[in-house]
Amino acid sequence: MKGRLYIQFNVDFPDSGFISPDQCQLLEKVLPQKGSKHMSVAELDDCEETTLHDVNYKEEMRRKHQHHYREAYDEDEDEGPSGHRVQCAQQ
Repeated sequence: MKGRLYIQFNVDFPDSGFISPDQCQLLEKVLPQKGSKHMSVAELDDCEETTLHDVNYKEEMRRKHQHHYREAYDEDEDEGPSGHRVQCAQQ
């Protein structure tokens, strides 16, 4: 689906004094400026909330490959050499 993707991050910041004021100023120069845009009620109503889950990419690709292989194997059983379904001839 085409649309806007909004991601909300919950960040745990370190305790005060973790970095020096000079380091803090350097970070402010590097990071984007704080935004002040608030979403309208209509925009919020159109949002769908979901949860991000960790995924083992290699395991998912292996599972997808096995699923695809099983589907191809099942299709081969139903189809004849020309790719059409085989039907028994009536006598």
